[in-house]
Amino acid sequence: MKKTLIILIVVLLLCLSGCLDLTIRREREDPEETNPKQTEETTPAPATIPVIETTPVPETTPEPTPDPNAIVFDGITVRYDVFEEEYRHPDDDAVLLLVAQVQNATVEIPAYPAAAALINDTLNIIRTQDMNSVEAMRVESKGEYDEWGDEYFYAPYEWQSAVEPIYVSGRVICFRVYDYMYYGGAHGGVALESYAFDTRTGDYLTLDDLCSDAELFRDYLQTRIIDQIEAVPIGDRMFFEDYAMSVVSEFSGAAWIFQNSDGDEVLIVNYQEYAIAPYAAGLPEFIIPIADCIPYFNAYGQSLFQGS
Repeated sequence: MKKTLIILIVVLLLCLSGCLDLTIRREREDPEETNPKQTEETTPAPATIPVIETTPVPETTPEPTPDPNAIVFDGITVRYDVFEEEYRHPDDDAVLLLVAQVQNATVEIPAYPAAAALINDTLNIIRTQDMNSVEAMRVESKGEYDEWGDEYFYAPYEWQSAVEPIYVSGRVICFRVYDYMYYGGAHGGVALESYAFDTRTGDYLTLDDLCSDAELFRDYLQTRIIDQIEAVPIGDRMFFEDYAMSVVSEFSGAAWIFQNSDGDEVLIVNYQEYAIAPYAAGLPEFIIPIADCIPYFNAYGQSLFQGS
């Protein structure tokens, strides 16, 4: 029995082996054998993205736009402000009563901000005074027109004022204040003032501050002025006959202005209209070099103009 079972197992194994061999041979002889080239899977090449090399642009800070109303002198910025107005009659817009223009200034001194604040306090006072003058002319021009109408109101009133820095150094800034006013009539009038300041302290400067003996210096200036008048031929002089006395008596109302004229530092003394000369002479002007004034200055005054 065991032998029979073993024989059956051997026969089965032989049959299975023959079937497996037949299957393998059929696969090899199949005419529709696939071309390996056709079945070979291909991996598409990756798309090439061009690399653009860029040069980094450095960040730049835009330059500030210059202020058209500002001027810089020796580290001091003077900034202007302007008020303009055409004032018309409240009841008749066709009637122009007043034309006004007020130019003032403020200063910036980064090294001495406290000094700048003091100087600006004075400039603000000047601004307020000018605006008060404009308001007074509004009232007066309207009253004049309401009383007389077109018969005697020939032209609008005018007010023009300007604050200008005439001399600026590391130690001194000097402003000229020019006021023009017209109230009708043949012509207007002009008034001139000056304001000098120490740019480090903001102090307003007077002759008493600058001089060892202010009265002696005034006498010196008056003598120089009379000498300049008398240097003009008599026929060409446009001064009152008593000019020698009026030069002295009107000196307190004169404007004395430090100025850099063609590279030379000078002191200019301007008398007011009608003070020592007729209207046609304008504002008589006399020039004295600062170098000639230095001997009359005290140590503080000399330090302002000699850099010591």
